Amino acid sequence: MDTPHGLFRRQLLQASLAAGAVATTGRVARAQTKPDKLVFVGDNGPWHKCLVEEVAPAFEKATGIKIEYTLLPIDALVARLKAELSAGEGGIDIVQWDASMAGWVSRHMQDHTELLHKAASKHADFDWADFLPAVQNMATYDGKLSGIPYRVTTGIFFYQKKLLEQTGISKVPTNFTELLAAAEATTKQGAPSRFGFGCMGRQGPAMLGSFTPFLRSSGGHYYDPKTGEIFVNQPAAVSALQFYGDMMTKYKVTNPASLTWEFDGIIAGGQADQFAMTVTLAPYGEAMNNPAVSKTGGAWSFSVMPGKDDIKQTSTYLAGWMLGVPEKAKNTDWSFEFIQMAASKQWLKRSIELGNSPPRVSVLEDPSVLAKHPWAPVAGEAFKTAVLDHRDPLWAAAQLTLRTGISQVLLGQRTAQEALDEVAAQWRRSFKLAGLKG
Repeated sequence: MDTPHGLFRRQLLQASLAAGAVATTGRVARAQTKPDKLVFVGDNGPWHKCLVEEVAPAFEKATGIKIEYTLLPIDALVARLKAELSAGEGGIDIVQWDASMAGWVSRHMQDHTELLHKAASKHADFDWADFLPAVQNMATYDGKLSGIPYRVTTGIFFYQKKLLEQTGISKVPTNFTELLAAAEATTKQGAPSRFGFGCMGRQGPAMLGSFTPFLRSSGGHYYDPKTGEIFVNQPAAVSALQFYGDMMTKYKVTNPASLTWEFDGIIAGGQADQFAMTVTLAPYGEAMNNPAVSKTGGAWSFSVMPGKDDIKQTSTYLAGWMLGVPEKAKNTDWSFEFIQMAASKQWLKRSIELGNSPPRVSVLEDPSVLAKHPWAPVAGEAFKTAVLDHRDPLWAAAQLTLRTGISQVLLGQRTAQEALDEVAAQWRRSFKLAGLKG
């Protein structure tokens, strides 16, 4: 029986065989210009297993082209991409970039609408309309489609239902007051090794993934990238950060080990039963709820983020990763072949088994996926009120200042108002230099 990948592979093999000779016009056929490898540069998140261990070998088997991966921590990835893409030397064939990079990375990427149109006759089953409209928009900046979405993420609420029930809490928290009460009860219950709440509290790229859902569900915002108006030190944002920090310093219900955790840390902490609840990336439910690798496997339930006062206020972030071909890439056709294979229906459905959160409607609505991955339908619900992460050119520098402010509050060094006033002051100076009045 033919599968989309089977057809894809045969097409590539046939193309390679057919192009084995020089055409009578003297033009070199495609197979003779086929590279030995494609250089892929992306982040080192724990969700790459399908890309690295399965898609790449399948692509090499079909084409004879190896995928050479360089996977870096996010800050190092940004530095590498800015340097190499700006140099324009064409040393990278495939770029993995996230929504927050769009403001600067887009100008270095090819127009992927044109690449899709060019490839349509070979891969009619790719079905661009199957990608969630919100993530099509996430991959687009200033009207230019600069990549193909591969992973869509959002923050949702994780909780160990049995632990809450053992403390007399029969329903999932729907507001911050109920969340704090549940955190206090489960901290007392699990002392001294398990706390009520865990977060990604290390001053690094992951930090905002834990805090932003509190900000959004309090009605808060960071700033307006068009006008430069700053909201980060206004009451909604301040109250969100103060509550978030107080759970660590005042109420002592957040595991202090969280101050060392980034992406891998929150997963490992959940697997080791170091907290009863968290707010983190939806697909992390895959590893945390897997009995084969997690002490708490099967114990986790999922819900949308509690609102500040009411569940109707629930909101979170929308973020994700794209795969794209740089403007100066030397192997455009082959690079895009790999991207289309990786983002095909078959391989994206497989990727959810290995920790990815695919952006295709057909995958996220597949009954077998919904039944096997209970975080998936909750993520789908969260998308309805999620706010797309900042992706303007200001954000790369602005988030570094923000991380410092959040860290100061988690460490008890400043109140939320003090920390965010300083963040706002620094943003105001940098925005003014960028020509925004604020």
